[in-house]
Amino acid sequence: MKKPLKAIVIAAFALTSAGMFATTSTVKADIIDVPGAVKSIPQINSGNVLTNYNSDDLKTINNTSPVGNMDRKYNQGTIDPTTTNAGDTFATTAATTTTANAFKTQWFLPDGFNVTDYQHGNFQSVALDDSGNVYFVESNGSDTNLGVIIKFDTNKLKQLGLENDPMALWTAFNYFNPYTEEGAEHNNQYESYYESMKGSFNAVKKYSNKLANVKAEINDLKNAKRTDQTKFRKAKGTAKNRLEKVLKANTKKQAADEKKAAALQKEVDSNQSDIEKIKAQNPDLFKNIEIAETAQLSPQVDIGHGQTLTFNPQNKHLYLVEDNTLTDLRNRDENNNVLEIDPNTMDPIRQYNFKMFQGTKGNLQLHTLVFDKNGNAYWGRKNGMGYMIFYGRLDENGVKFAAAPQKLRTRGGSPNQGVAFNNVNNRVYIVSDDVLTSIPIDKLEAGTATPDDINYSVFQSKREWECLAFDQQGYGHLLALWPAELMKTTEPLN
Repeated sequence: MKKPLKAIVIAAFALTSAGMFATTSTVKADIIDVPGAVKSIPQINSGNVLTNYNSDDLKTINNTSPVGNMDRKYNQGTIDPTTTNAGDTFATTAATTTTANAFKTQWFLPDGFNVTDYQHGNFQSVALDDSGNVYFVESNGSDTNLGVIIKFDTNKLKQLGLENDPMALWTAFNYFNPYTEEGAEHNNQYESYYESMKGSFNAVKKYSNKLANVKAEINDLKNAKRTDQTKFRKAKGTAKNRLEKVLKANTKKQAADEKKAAALQKEVDSNQSDIEKIKAQNPDLFKNIEIAETAQLSPQVDIGHGQTLTFNPQNKHLYLVEDNTLTDLRNRDENNNVLEIDPNTMDPIRQYNFKMFQGTKGNLQLHTLVFDKNGNAYWGRKNGMGYMIFYGRLDENGVKFAAAPQKLRTRGGSPNQGVAFNNVNNRVYIVSDDVLTSIPIDKLEAGTATPDDINYSVFQSKREWECLAFDQQGYGHLLALWPAELMKTTEPLN
């Protein structure tokens, strides 16, 4: 059997639902372009960035938290590709102290995005930006500490009708999975179709470029004509006669160019029609290609635990915590490492290396990270059965953190799955399995928070909760395993 192709996003099939052709600099038969190794990037070495504190000096908020899933035992489901799967819905329980809500499946995620044959649906993080894009961290395999970040344009997914289709992403990427017999066959089918369409693609590109040039000439002629007509109305004598000749020549040239444009458009339409006829031979294949085309990959990077990818609304960049240990750092010579990524190119642009000394021995390891709309950074860590929040900055202007003057006495879940920030209500959320705990950040930093200020949303999903992110309207988006799925609240979280 021919070696399978390795990817899914293809420039060759940049076809919109209206049948237009999006020209590209190259046309090729590969399906996802997996970028190469990370190029050398600036290293920001900041030393110790933590204002030292004594845990005993922090005030304790004497809260009593309802309990989520404390035993780390999970219900694992499977997806049946032969049936219509409407997804899951997990509603809040009576232990919830805020308005009733529910998480509902938005999309099931595939076994992987076909980057390596280690893929097994191990997604560790989700982030949302303020332009309608969603990002996932996919692990390349257990114990590799390597992975990629996948970006999806949700506006394009909606245009394709995927907003209410939980199986769409799962189907598209599994359809072209080159590590299965069926997926390899689909890749081979695609290559065959591509070869039969290549001539038409090249023709559409050639005639589209010529058409664009002719349309530009017509536009220039129209602008010149308007200017000359204004001058003609005011001119007299020989100047008026000269302008009359210019206008006649302009009209003649415009008519010829419009005739040329019509002929070029006919060539574009004819070749586009040939493409559409071939597409109609296998609608499923081309539908899945259109879906897969909405994805963009980062280079393979050190993702650490992979559970902390976040978006900074202030500078519009992504940040990935590369925490390769699940504990604190082993000594004071080791650094926390955070990768900053440009979401437009998906390339890393700088790495931050810093220490966080606490007391005389500790060097704290960052395992969570989130930003508010002003670029303020927050992270949290367990404190016995309670929880602590740290605040500060982490961007191109510097790195610094301090412990909030208050800490929670109890939290409702065992694992520290992350923190999230809701810019609609200015609350920071502590994420654990089946329970969300939130607190207003202004009161926490001021040291004035009381137990009544803390909100709890409790569920009984018995699933592993990996990450929570918020959109511009305050809806929560949850990444849950297994199977991997992105879930969205039915109402904004409060």
